Amino acid sequence: MTDSPRESVVRDADADVVPSEEGTTLAELRHPEAEPLLKNLPYRLRELIPVAAAVGVGIWVLVMTGNIQAHNRGELGPQFWPTMLAAAMIVMGGLLILTNVMRGVRPADIPDHMTWWGMSRLLISGAVLVGYVLLFNVLQFWLITIAATALLVALYGLRGWRALVVFPIIIGAVLHLLFITFLGVPL
Repeated sequence: MTDSPRESVVRDADADVVPSEEGTTLAELRHPEAEPLLKNLPYRLRELIPVAAAVGVGIWVLVMTGNIQAHNRGELGPQFWPTMLAAAMIVMGGLLILTNVMRGVRPADIPDHMTWWGMSRLLISGAVLVGYVLLFNVLQFWLITIAATALLVALYGLRGWRALVVFPIIIGAVLHLLFITFLGVPL
């Protein structure tokens, strides 16, 4: 009785290289992302420019945080959150430089070309968020949050009734608990 190539791969799972009938090896079956990395200048610049901008903004926020005057020296002063966010931007940007710019990019990680539908979704999302900010003090918190979340969920393709009804209510409840209940921010 002869084994099929798939059975021989399963049986010899501890071996590093086991050829199959199609010419693939066990190492390729284990790591399908083992494709060659693109290290050309255009791909590295595509990764470097937004990351460098984020790191630059993080450094700018960190420097500007030193100008915030604290009237009382409590546990978490007014400098705490901007400092934490700036530090996170700098650290995450540094990690992205190490993992995407220095190492290279896999072809599967290169985004598709921009389409009109994608650009229109971006513009509609921006309009929904600007409308949310402008109507935040006019309409009730729950109403505007549920409406904006439902519009964004519908825009990005989740059209089942559960996604359009339950998810915005969950988002509104989480924001209510976080800001109104725990942090005491009057929304």
